[in-house]
Amino acid sequence: MCGPDPFMADMRVALTDAGLDPVHIYSELFGALPPINPGIVEKSTARPHPPAGPAGTGPPVSFSRSGLAVNWSPQYTSLLEFAEACDVPTRFSCRSGVCHTCVTQVIAGSTVYTQPPLEQPPDGTVLICVAEPGDGVVLDL
Repeated sequence: MCGPDPFMADMRVALTDAGLDPVHIYSELFGALPPINPGIVEKSTARPHPPAGPAGTGPPVSFSRSGLAVNWSPQYTSLLEFAEACDVPTRFSCRSGVCHTCVTQVIAGSTVYTQPPLEQPPDGTVLICVAEPGDGVVLDL
């Protein structure tokens, strides 16, 4: 059987009560993961701000909804990591194994993929978990 923990516990009891030997009951946990959009679901008190440390010298990255524009720093591996360092709310679930949740509208400018995505997002959008700014970019975040 497969399902969330409470379901499997109830089913294990029901199957055992029905006479099935517990050694013949196989289960696989299927449970909810943490929120896939931590910047949106969890209430953050921090306002978007430039990342800690020295100012970046790379191309400008503008988060239009957050009203923040900062220069890219190559110390970050992706626009997602950069947005997190700036406390810019964004959706993602890459680290949970669900792709395409971080798809973000590109308002202006360009991005470059550091790793080519298995499936391209729609035109005019970018997977920020595997992208860096090109010459500069304005994101709908």
